[in-house]
Amino acid sequence: MSYTQRETPILAELCTFLVEDVYGELAARVYSVLARHGRQTLAAIARASYLNGRQIKYGLVILLQQHVIFHSGNDAPVTYYEIDWQSSYALVRLGKVAKLVDDRFGSKAANVISHLLTFGHTRIGDFKEAYFPSDHGSDDDSDDDVVNGTGSKRKRANGTHVNGTTKTNGVSNGVPAELDDVKPDPANLTNGTTKTEMTNGNAHETSNEDVADMNGIESEEKEFESVDELYDIIQLLIERGWVRTVTESQYLSPGDVHDRMQHDTIESEFGGAAPTGTKDKEKLHRSTLQKKRHMRDQWLEVPRFSRKRSADTTSQNGPNKRIKVNGAQSRAHAGAALPEDDLVIRVNPEKIAVAMRTEQLVELVEQRLGSITAHIYQTMLRMLENNTPRCYEEFPEPPVAGEPVSEVHLDPRLLVDARAIAKKLPREFDVCEGLDPNAVVAITRRGHVRSSNVLSQPVDPSKVSMDQKTELVDKHIRLLAEDPLHFATWHSRAGFSQWLIEFDEIAKQLIQAEVENTISARKGALGVKLIRALRKKGKLDERATCNAMMMSANDIRGIVNDLTVQGFVQTQEIPKVERREAKHSLHLVWYDRQRAREKLLHDTYKGMVRILQRIAFEREKVQPLLTKAERSDVVGNEEKWLSKSELDALQKWKDVQEKLLLQLFREDDLVATLRDFHGPLTSV
Repeated sequence: MSYTQRETPILAELCTFLVEDVYGELAARVYSVLARHGRQTLAAIARASYLNGRQIKYGLVILLQQHVIFHSGNDAPVTYYEIDWQSSYALVRLGKVAKLVDDRFGSKAANVISHLLTFGHTRIGDFKEAYFPSDHGSDDDSDDDVVNGTGSKRKRANGTHVNGTTKTNGVSNGVPAELDDVKPDPANLTNGTTKTEMTNGNAHETSNEDVADMNGIESEEKEFESVDELYDIIQLLIERGWVRTVTESQYLSPGDVHDRMQHDTIESEFGGAAPTGTKDKEKLHRSTLQKKRHMRDQWLEVPRFSRKRSADTTSQNGPNKRIKVNGAQSRAHAGAALPEDDLVIRVNPEKIAVAMRTEQLVELVEQRLGSITAHIYQTMLRMLENNTPRCYEEFPEPPVAGEPVSEVHLDPRLLVDARAIAKKLPREFDVCEGLDPNAVVAITRRGHVRSSNVLSQPVDPSKVSMDQKTELVDKHIRLLAEDPLHFATWHSRAGFSQWLIEFDEIAKQLIQAEVENTISARKGALGVKLIRALRKKGKLDERATCNAMMMSANDIRGIVNDLTVQGFVQTQEIPKVERREAKHSLHLVWYDRQRAREKLLHDTYKGMVRILQRIAFEREKVQPLLTKAERSDVVGNEEKWLSKSELDALQKWKDVQEKLLLQLFREDDLVATLRDFHGPLTSV
C-alpha cells in the first residue's frame, strides 16, 4: 500500500534538478542516490554515492534541515532515509510562497516566511537573535556568532536563497544521532557556479562572491522596529496556519507513521495481538486513521505565548497595513528570554496549496465574470482560508458497510454571508459595476435605466447604505453561483443568504477542464467530443461510440487510437469465443478521469524538466560572461566595464531566462490544479 505520491523517474529527475539548483551539488548527489534507489541507510548511500562519510552527513543534514527527506527516527535500530516528494517539488514555489504571504500580511511577514524557507525549521529565539543581535556577540566570522544556523549578522537582500551554504539550526530536533556531530562547512557545500533563484517570475543571480554576504537575515529597508513586532508577526502566522511547530514525527515517512500509529493502536486496543477478524481489522483501520488525524492536527495547534499581541491584526483591511507596536511599553527586548523562544517552527506546506487554490479561482472568476466580482470572490476565499487548514482530507473516515451514508456535518465556519463580505470591502469600492443596471436601480432606488441599458446617473459607492451594499454583494455572489462552474452554492437564509464553496466539486471540474484543454490542443474539437461522450456514457464499443458521437467508425478510430497511445483513453478487448481473434472480440473504450489526470501530470513534470534543462544549457553558453558580470567591481557598473556586445548578450540571456521561468511557473500552476487541490493521487 502506497502512502505517498507515486514516485516516477521523471519526478525524480525534476526534484534532483531543483535540489541542485537551490542547495548545491553535494546535497544533490546524496539526494540523487535516494531518488534512484529509494529508502536507504547511511552505509548504502556511501556505497552508491562515492562520497566520504563527512560529505554524506553534510548533505543529509541540509536535506533534513529543509525537510526534503524523511528518516525512520532515533528509536530505530538502523536509520533509513527516504525522499519527501511533496517537499522536494515545493522548492519550485519558494518565490510564490513569499508573494502569497506578502499579499495577505505585508512585506515583513513575507520576510519571515522567506527566511524560514531558506533555513528550514528555526527556533524563534534564533530568529530574535538574528534580527536583534545581543551586545555580547563575538566577531561575525566566528562560528559562535552564527545564530544556531540562521547565519551571521551581515545584511543581505530579502528572499535570496543560499546555495548550500546555510549552517543548520536546531540539529538536535528530529535529526538522527549519527548526524549530531555534523556542522556543514560552507567551503565544501558551495556550488562553485552561479545558480538561479526561482522567484515569482524573476530571476535573481547569486555568485560565489555574494555567498559571503548572504548569511545575514534582514535588509535595511525591512528591519523590524522592535522584538514585539517580530513576535507579533510570528504569532499571527502560527494562528493563521502558515507556520507550524516542528516535532520529530514530521520527519517520519508516511509509511513509518502508519506503522507506528497501527502498532500503538494494536497495543492500546487489542492488547498487543494483531486482529484477525474482519470487524477487528476494520476497527484497527479506523483507529489508525483517527490517530493519524490527531497527530497531524497537533502540528497546527497554536502554542501558548507568554505575551499578547499589541494589536488585533485580524481586523486589517489591506495587506500592507502595518502591525501596530507599542514601542514605549515593549515587554520584550533582544536580551530577554521568553518561554516561546525554544519553539521550533517551519512553513506549513498545506496552507500554501490552499492559498494557491484561492489565487487560481480568483483569476478564473476574473476571466469569466469581471474584476469586481473576482474581488468579492477573493474576499470570500480569504475569509475561509483562516478556517481551511488543507485542500482535502488525506485520512478520511471510511464509510461503515451496510449503513446509509449520513449527511456530513457542515462546519458553520465554512459558511459566508454577504454582510460579512460587505463589511470587509473598502468604502469606496464600486459594487455596482458588473451588475445588471435594473438590479442596481431596484436596490439603490436612484435614477433609472436608459434605453441603452445604462444608468442615467452613476451611483456613488460611498453613499450606499450597508443594507444596500449587502444586497449588491449578494447579487455578485449569485452570479458566481449561476456560473457553470458553480463557484458558490446557496446554503440557507439567516438574515442574509449564507453561501458555501464546494471546493471538491470545483476542483474536479478544473481538472476536467485542463484535460479537455490539452486534448483540444492535440486533437481538436473531435477529441473533446469523444471524451465528453465517454464520460457521459461509460464504456462503449465501436458501434455505440459511433451512435453517441453521430460519426462514422473510420472517423473515430484514428482519434481513439491516438488518445489511447497518449494515455487519455483506455481500451479493453473481450473475446466472444475461445479463439482470441480481433473480428470475434468486443473492443470497449472508456475514459477514466483519474488516469487522465495522472498522465497529464506526468507530461507536465516532463515539460518542467525540459525547461530546467534549457535554462542550464542557456546559462552554460554565457557562463564566462556571467562570471565577469558578477564580479564585485562590475556589479552596478556594467556599462563601464562591459562592452556593448557583452551588455547585449547579458540582456538577451536575462530575457530568455525570464521567459523560461515564466513558463515554468505556469506549469507549476497546472501541477497545483492536477495534484494539490483534490484527493490523493492514486489510480483507480
